[in-house]
Amino acid sequence: MSVVAADRAALVARTATSAVCDALVKRGLRHQFMKQRVRQLGALRVAGPALTIERVPLPLVPAESRMPNSAMLEAIHGAAPGTVLVFNDPHDEAALFGGLMAAAAVQRSLGGIVADGPVRDPAEIIEVGCPCFCTGSVAAGQAGILALKSIGEALECGGVRVSPGDFLLGDTSGVVVIPQAVVDEVLNAAVEIEDGDQAALRSIREGRDFLEAMRALGRA
Repeated sequence: MSVVAADRAALVARTATSAVCDALVKRGLRHQFMKQRVRQLGALRVAGPALTIERVPLPLVPAESRMPNSAMLEAIHGAAPGTVLVFNDPHDEAALFGGLMAAAAVQRSLGGIVADGPVRDPAEIIEVGCPCFCTGSVAAGQAGILALKSIGEALECGGVRVSPGDFLLGDTSGVVVIPQAVVDEVLNAAVEIEDGDQAALRSIREGRDFLEAMRALGRA
């Protein structure tokens, strides 16, 4: 793990998506949180830079323009540790990811999966310990339903434009996307926000007046 990746991992461990979202909004980035349909599968958080993978309904891509599925498998195999695989919403009900790919992602020490669509084999995904956010599950795979259109190109996931290298963080509140140019700035700011929130939470639990605690945070 590089020094930068290690530093970011330490920051991620100290914050939450709610604090990251607040830090983004303070910088005028108001639409970086994904729609609530993209939900946590299991209990693991997802964090890391995006590798984007776009699939579309088969009829929308001429046969000669379709990328072979092997290109996606090779991209996953070659992805750097910590990478988060990001799949778009193809508007057709077919699994964007499954148990075998989840096992490969864990083997390659990837950061997890964020899919604006369903997966299959959810029990296997949880069992192998692959962090995953998706819209649900279906039995059908992508063969004969979806075509691989692009890898490493900007796409929309959960209502947010995601570019390769943008940093994704997902927890029980949902998924936020930090533009690549401001990742460290936003994570550092989020840690400060989270520290303040946790201090206020402790003081309220200890009997401090709620309004007093919120004024101390500058929120009342």
